[in-house]
Amino acid sequence: MNTLPANACDCHMHVFDPKYPFAPGTRPVPPASVAQYREVQARLGTTRTVVVAPSSYGLDNRCTLDALKALGPQARAVVALSTEVTREELDGLHAAGVRGVRINLARGDATPFDTLGPLARRIEPLGWHVQLMLTPAQLALHRAELLELGVRLVIDHMARIPQDGGTASPAYSALRRLLDAGNTWVKLSLASSAQLIGTAQEDALHAVGRDLVRACADRLLWGSDWPHVLSTLEGQPQPSDEQLLALFLEWATTERDRQSILVDTPASLYDFPTLSP
Repeated sequence: MNTLPANACDCHMHVFDPKYPFAPGTRPVPPASVAQYREVQARLGTTRTVVVAPSSYGLDNRCTLDALKALGPQARAVVALSTEVTREELDGLHAAGVRGVRINLARGDATPFDTLGPLARRIEPLGWHVQLMLTPAQLALHRAELLELGVRLVIDHMARIPQDGGTASPAYSALRRLLDAGNTWVKLSLASSAQLIGTAQEDALHAVGRDLVRACADRLLWGSDWPHVLSTLEGQPQPSDEQLLALFLEWATTERDRQSILVDTPASLYDFPTLSP
């Protein structure tokens, strides 16, 4: 495994604690603890972390906030919120280390698109970003509205574009337009795209990753997606964390790109302190 730059950040992972109930209608997943994740960090060489509220808990952020506290000052979090959240609640979350709100549009009608604007207006004074999980079709459909959102936008899991035709997908051109506009970032986290490894579609995955790094490395983030919930729910083999990181390092081959994606951009977007190596 290549040595990562100092302060490298895993910008997408989840924690699951059986003491917190899953949201109605969601399928349970096995426990995934902070202690287990620390072992992943030790293997990969990352030191900073962004804990992302999983869809499994709905709007209950207790597990995510517990993990944020346990991981300490080298962690930040992205939570799920309703449009009724108060400024007092937001201030408390900000003080705890939250820097974004996640909206999952990919789960049917679970989160309507019209909640995006009201939530964006709520978080804008804090300098947070909106993190969107959506399908390629949704990205292409809502591109114009996303361009006018008014807050920073982070797109989850490469918008599933590798399994939608890769760089030939209409969603890819929509994503590039958003990235070129200067207020959007995309996570090179694979989720269901990990299932393309070893198949005839793997070339599409590499094509998207390499083209994004070539064109806009300063608009990218990397995330392990540990503990790979989608693979569990779909009965697929668990991807290797080391393999997923190695895949990213094949796309981002220069020290400059790795420093930007793993350190500098996360430090800016998630408000990490500037530290000497």
